[in-house]
Order: sequence, then C-alpha cells, then structure tokens
Amino acid sequence: MRRAFTLVRHGMSSYNVEGILNGDPSVPVYLTDEGRAQSGRARDVLTHEVFDLGVHTEFPRTRETLMIVLDGRVPPIEVFPELNDQSLGDMEGRPMGEYREFRAKYGIGAPPPGGESRLDALARLTRGYERLLATDAAHPLVVTHDLTIRCLANAAQGEDPITGAIRHVPNASVTRLSEPELRAGIAVMKERSARG
Repeated sequence: MRRAFTLVRHGMSSYNVEGILNGDPSVPVYLTDEGRAQSGRARDVLTHEVFDLGVHTEFPRTRETLMIVLDGRVPPIEVFPELNDQSLGDMEGRPMGEYREFRAKYGIGAPPPGGESRLDALARLTRGYERLLATDAAHPLVVTHDLTIRCLANAAQGEDPITGAIRHVPNASVTRLSEPELRAGIAVMKERSARG
C-alpha cells in the first residue's frame, strides 16, 4: 500500500497575533477565532481524506486544530512530544525578534538559557519523524508547528533543514509527503544534526 503523510500547521494562536514565543506546552496558548476559521478551511481541503492516525504535539493549539480538521472522524489519536515546537527557556513569552537576534549572535548551536538550540530541536524532530515512519499508519494526519514542518519540507527537497528556502509555513496550511519523501527528509535531517 502506498503511504501518504499529511502535515498541517496549527491555526493562528493568540501568541502568533502578538508576535511572541511559546515553546512551553504548559503555557495555555489557544487558537484565535481566525485560527479556528483557518483550521476549518484546512478541514474543507481535507474533507474527503481518510486518515488512519491523528497526531498532535503537547501544545493545546495543535490538538484544537486536529479536532477541527478531523470534524468527527475518529482515527486513533497519539501525542508526539518529539514534534513539539522548540523549547525556548528564558525566552518563553518574549518577542520573536529577540530570539532571532540571539541566534544571529550566538549561532544555531547555542541554546537560550533553559531551552534547546535549533540543532537540539532538529535532532529531536528527526526522532519524531522516525517514530511516525515506524507506525503502521498508511495515511496519518499530523498537526504540528512551523519549525517542525519547515525543517522536514526543506530536507525532503535536499536542502538544509534549518536554512533552506522554506522559511515560513502559514498557519493551517497543508503539506503532503510520500513515504520516499519522508525517508529522504529524515536522512538529510539526521546528517545535518550529526554535522552540527
């Protein structure tokens, strides 16, 4: 059976609107009205798809989006912490620009205090996609985050997962990958993580 992997970024959250960072799933950040509407549009795009697994991260906004997109369909649901957004430590709740300045100054291998570096996050995301690949699901639906999808999408095209051409994944957008594309992406992500 040909496998297909459907990834959806969560709908717009309150922190997206404010341009601030959330890498801690215990912080209650939820979808806005627009985020719920965006998720509804993703549901309409995927309304005829049959999913045999639903995956979300530990963040409430990904579960909210998944439930809207599934719209009553009831595949098994699993939580993949490995596909969480980057943990940002002391930068939790800070403006996005502050982390960009930190990364520009110290590089992608430096973690913010109490958090994880971009390279640490990449290694974790790679393990998450390996876990997804190891499931028996033929057509899973995965709701996750911008960085999580962006790294894989770049890697699947043979580009650097972190600095590749895809720099932003819109809220509630749909990304589809075949099994060969997923395997290729994982291989590139593993190589990039090992290289540091």
